[in-house]
Amino acid sequence: MPLVRLSDHVFVVPGRTNVGVIVFGNECVIIDTGIDEDSGRRVLNSIRELNVRVRAVVNTHHHADHIGGDALIVRRTNALVYASPEDGPFIERPLLEPLYLYGAFPPRVLRGKFLEAEGVSVRDVGELRGEVGFDVVPLPGHTLGMVGIAYEGVLFSADAFFPVDVIRKYGVPYHLDVRGALDSLGRLRGLVGGYVHVVPAHGGVVSPSEAVSIIDENVRVITRLRDVVLSHLSSGSVGLDDLVVRVLGDFGVDSLPNYFLNRSALLSYVGWLADEGVVELGFVGGRPVVSRVSR
Repeated sequence: MPLVRLSDHVFVVPGRTNVGVIVFGNECVIIDTGIDEDSGRRVLNSIRELNVRVRAVVNTHHHADHIGGDALIVRRTNALVYASPEDGPFIERPLLEPLYLYGAFPPRVLRGKFLEAEGVSVRDVGELRGEVGFDVVPLPGHTLGMVGIAYEGVLFSADAFFPVDVIRKYGVPYHLDVRGALDSLGRLRGLVGGYVHVVPAHGGVVSPSEAVSIIDENVRVITRLRDVVLSHLSSGSVGLDDLVVRVLGDFGVDSLPNYFLNRSALLSYVGWLADEGVVELGFVGGRPVVSRVSR
C-alpha cells in the first residue's frame, strides 16, 4: 500500500479500510489496522519509510475490518491500543460482535475474520489524546462509541458515512443505532468545513464540500430505508422476523454474516420507529409483531 501524505505530519495508507498515520517526532500513532494480519503487515511495511516507532494504535470502533491487524502490530511493535470506553470491551473480546448479532453463542460460520478479530488489551483513547494532542470526535451510531480522529486539518471520520457507490449497491448501511447515526451525520455535516481533508474509512479522501454531498446522500438513504420499512406495514401487522425477510428481499444479501448484519441494522430502524411512536411492538400468537400506530 502506498503511503499518501495529507499534511506535514498526517498520512493515509489507502485500502479497503483506510488507515491513518499521525507522526509525532520519532513516533507515530496508527488509526485503525484493517481486517487481518496481512493488513497489519502492509501497514507496517508502508510506514517503514517514515523511520518512526509505532507508539499506539487508535481504533475508531470495534468492527473487525478496523481492528484485524491490531494483534500483529502489537506483537511486532509493543504498541498500546486505544479506543472509546464503549467500544473497548468489544476489541478486547471480539467474540461479543458475532454473539450479539446472533443472539447466543455463535456458530463457527459467524466467527470468521469478517466478524471476529483477535482481541488485544485496550486503554481509553482520552488518555492518549491528552498526551499527544489530536482531537477525538464522538460519532456514535454505527457502533455505540465510534469516534473520529482529527489532527492538522485532517479528519478521519471512520464509518460515520459510506461512499455513494457502496450505499447505492447494498442499500442497507449498517448502523447499530440508526437514530444516533443520523444525529452524528447532522453534527458531522456542520464540522467538516473546519478541515482540509476528510478521510472516510472506505473510499477516497474527500474535500469538505464532497463530504457534505456524501453525508447528504447517506441521510437520504437512511430516510428511504425508514420509508421502506413503513411501506411493508401499510397493510397491517407483520411478524418481526417476516418484516426483516420482506425488507431484505428488496436488497441483495449474499452471505450469512451479511444477513445477520443487515438484520441488526433493520431492527435498529424498528426500535427507532417504536421509540418515536410511529410503530408498536407487540407479542401475538407466540411471536413478536410490528404494527403501524394510527394517527
